[in-house]
Amino acid sequence: MERSSEVKITKSEPYPVVDAYSKSYYPIDGNSILGVKIQGKKQNKFIFQVFSGPQMNLKNSVTELMEEKGFNFEYIKRMKDKLYFFYSIYDKPNTTEQLFVRSINMSEGGFDSEPTLLVSVSRKISGSYYYRYSAQGKFNIDVASNGETFVIKYRYNPEEKDDSKNTDMIGMQVFNSNNLEKIWSNDFTMPYTESMMDNLDFAVDSEGNGYFLIKKYKEEVTRKNREDADNQSLAILIAGSNGELNEVEFSLGDKLISNVFMKENNKGDIICAGYYRKPKSYGIDGTFVSILDSKGDLSEPKFYEFSLDFIKKYKRISERGKKKMEKADENDNLAMSSLYMRDVAVLADGGIVLAGEIFYITTYTDSKGNTHTTYHYDDVVVVKINANGELGWMQKFPKRSTFESFKLFTSAKYTYVLFSDNPKNADLPEDQGPHASFAKERFVIAYRTNNATGERKHLALFGFKEIDGTPVYQYSLNRVIGLTDNSFAVEMYIKKKSDMMFKVEFEE
Repeated sequence: MERSSEVKITKSEPYPVVDAYSKSYYPIDGNSILGVKIQGKKQNKFIFQVFSGPQMNLKNSVTELMEEKGFNFEYIKRMKDKLYFFYSIYDKPNTTEQLFVRSINMSEGGFDSEPTLLVSVSRKISGSYYYRYSAQGKFNIDVASNGETFVIKYRYNPEEKDDSKNTDMIGMQVFNSNNLEKIWSNDFTMPYTESMMDNLDFAVDSEGNGYFLIKKYKEEVTRKNREDADNQSLAILIAGSNGELNEVEFSLGDKLISNVFMKENNKGDIICAGYYRKPKSYGIDGTFVSILDSKGDLSEPKFYEFSLDFIKKYKRISERGKKKMEKADENDNLAMSSLYMRDVAVLADGGIVLAGEIFYITTYTDSKGNTHTTYHYDDVVVVKINANGELGWMQKFPKRSTFESFKLFTSAKYTYVLFSDNPKNADLPEDQGPHASFAKERFVIAYRTNNATGERKHLALFGFKEIDGTPVYQYSLNRVIGLTDNSFAVEMYIKKKSDMMFKVEFEE
């Protein structure tokens, strides 16, 4: 498969490979990247690499050792012209949960400030997951669309184990990202018990207001009423610095809520969007969106259903199968099964892009009693919703993979979906299913869709074995870094204990 004519690739000079526990990459501007690689048994050795210039050559490397005992790496976040490293420490003698932050020198690498204690909580808080029997992910973060404010959210351990008796208490602290000064902080008692509501998402806006997105129930969920759309609704809780919660409720009518998110756009509106399904449906029926504007007015939800023709795309279906799908459509229970939302992007004009994927797991046991598990990453479904809440377009990109998901990039003009694929799928007819992607014939490709028109194009980028005569290894989506509206970079191993950075540019 040959590279598309609209694609240009440049490569850096080779540089020493860094074997690391984890590797992450952060674009600084269109011509520089900061790589952060963590080493050591205690995962406390941080190697910062700065890549810059037309070829993305290695400019500088700085090694830092974290001396604090018992720290947990939380996340690295970009906020305007700042890059912050967040970590937590549990002060066991004083039973205090603490969140610290240090700024990172984006031009040279390494830390350029001493640790700042952001949050100190003298009660135990709940983790999002466990690692080595230790609760992790205790502090969650959201950054406003203008990058000038951010919020730290945490949930106190429940006082009651019985969900019908416990009412969650959640802490919120809002900060100025330029100087890390606290704007306000408060603890919020949720208005309903755990059995009568679910916390779905949270956000902060550019004015420093906090938001919770919840699903609430009229009655506790049982087998009998779990498919009753009338028993559930959504609500946005507007959290003020005075500790009060102002509830704005809305319903999806006869539809059930599936994946959902909340995010501020660059106009200061809070976008609530996601997938819905109909009662007794076995999959996702479509997308919805509702917008809370800066005046506090919430729009009525708008629904965009997946049509029969859209669901049939890139499926090899027998005549009998087509009739069954048509009958299901007539009975109003045709849906897209195993669709999960993977990524969300807010566009410069206030529109949003929802990117989902058909994902499922299969297992089988062989004749020797060994169980084999396979993860399936299939078709990518992308929906673009305009700033006014109207549907822009829907696209389905054919894919059959058992090893890799996809990467989403957006610019003012285009939306890019990147994944590795079988070259035979480049000109796949819509009535045929995609060919599986195998290691020997994989090619990294991108679908480019015009944000205004929905017109798309298949772009072939590079193969898995070599790029312009350079043998390459260890390609991974985790090593792909978006740079500008029309370029990204990817780091790959080239043997001889060396890595190389490849810059991929699209002609627009």
